[in-house]
Amino acid sequence: MRIISCFAATLDGKIGSAANLRDRVGSRDDFEHLLDIRNQADAILYGGETFRQHPLLRKGNRQEKAPLQCLLTQSFNLPPDVKLFQESAQSNPPVPIVIASPEPASSAVRERYPQHIEWLTTGTDNPVPTILAHLRDKNIETLMVEGGGHIFNLFLEAQAVQELYLTLCPLLLGGRNDPSLVTGQGFRVAQAPRTEVLSQEWRGQELYLHLKITYPT
Repeated sequence: MRIISCFAATLDGKIGSAANLRDRVGSRDDFEHLLDIRNQADAILYGGETFRQHPLLRKGNRQEKAPLQCLLTQSFNLPPDVKLFQESAQSNPPVPIVIASPEPASSAVRERYPQHIEWLTTGTDNPVPTILAHLRDKNIETLMVEGGGHIFNLFLEAQAVQELYLTLCPLLLGGRNDPSLVTGQGFRVAQAPRTEVLSQEWRGQELYLHLKITYPT
């Protein structure tokens, strides 16, 4: 399975502002770039915070139907009356949705959502191996990880994500609480994932990078 990720980040590594998490650090061109990258994916994965910011079906600008949506949550704080769930259920056939969580969802939680949703229990360790095994069983060929920084970090810790599309934006946010590209405990220098530039392009004042990610052996 090919696993890719796509982010826009400021020069100090922030992917948003804590003052308003809906604010994008990238330009309209960067958003179109994101939609273009999504066309490669037959599954898109994101966390609960990213879902709550934009509770919509995620798909590319040339995809007639949204790919499989995979949500990671610890709290099940996922409002059921939003477009993502409504539109997925109205599609024929419904857009597949997998909700993954460390603990099993209770019947009271499940009955709030459309019946076509799959529920995946990952356990309390890093959930990435369990999720990837589940998606491989569904013959997913390209998974796109959209974040946020905590989710991206889980995939780095699992040495799973292979490519990163990164837009560097001409901003410096600097906030202590602003979300970063990578969160978690961090890596020692010797164990840190490395990147190799596959391509780069300037569009105005933004630098669009396509990076290969490798991991120390």
